[in-house]
Amino acid sequence: MKPPALLILTAALTLLPSAAAPLLPFAEGEARAAETKYPADSILGEWWTEKKDGRIRFVKHEDGTYRGLVTWGARPGKDQFNKHPELRARPIVGMTLIWHLTHSDGKYEGGYVYNPENGDTYRMKAELTNPDTLKVRGYLGISLLGQTQTWTRFR
Repeated sequence: MKPPALLILTAALTLLPSAAAPLLPFAEGEARAAETKYPADSILGEWWTEKKDGRIRFVKHEDGTYRGLVTWGARPGKDQFNKHPELRARPIVGMTLIWHLTHSDGKYEGGYVYNPENGDTYRMKAELTNPDTLKVRGYLGISLLGQTQTWTRFR
């Protein structure tokens, strides 16, 4: 039987990661990806929505913020659920869906996204996980109350 002090030391050593153990390639790649920050204008261009039922083109506005314009939709229609009756006849394709995104420390924050499927506007943030993948999160008030989608660059 091992003395109690030796049992505790043995248990502690088995729980600690070995400093000499090499990082697995996947873990190493994930660590590098988390540290990568893409230039602000990397968001520019056209993106497929998660379900590939729409395309959004990000442009830089004259005030330095980023906007997203609808360039194509699988079901192009009118903005029929808009809270303002005078806007319900406007086409969804061509409208500004995202506005006021600012870039800071590798992330896009402070923006708004309009959902033409229900006429509501949400807060929005986004982050490039690689040059062709954009994580987009729309939320109410706090980011915890929202939904994230993964968009892919349109080529």
